[in-house]
Amino acid sequence: MKEISSFSFKPQPGPYETWSLCSELIMDGKRTGKYVPGFVIGAQYAYKDLYLIVTSWNCPYEESQEFILLSNDLTVLCKKHIGHIYSTILLEGHEPVAEDQVLFHCNDDIDILVTAKSGLLHSSPPFFTTQKIRREIVTAV
Repeated sequence: MKEISSFSFKPQPGPYETWSLCSELIMDGKRTGKYVPGFVIGAQYAYKDLYLIVTSWNCPYEESQEFILLSNDLTVLCKKHIGHIYSTILLEGHEPVAEDQVLFHCNDDIDILVTAKSGLLHSSPPFFTTQKIRREIVTAV
């Protein structure tokens, strides 16, 4: 996957508490008329004719992440949510590790490997768990 910076969100008017839970996608500075969940884009990648966007709501102490797979016409093909009420899942970093995979690093040593294939998202660990995976630090000798 290739990291991109094509997308942003149209700012929502009024106080935070009144905002819709979905924001309009802006692509290359142009309004798209397409809406996805979230207020903040934390990561975005392109793979063949697909886009992977990771969004959040910037809600202190209850942060969660949405992984959204879009077609080239920005139709939502798949979306997965990670997070729970009264818990925090913060995206701390990310890196492509294969042509169709990105490794996302979250707080509390949670690593999520996302694979985009044929309009579906797969992850390890599965999205429905917050199982912690200890990061291994490999040093070259």
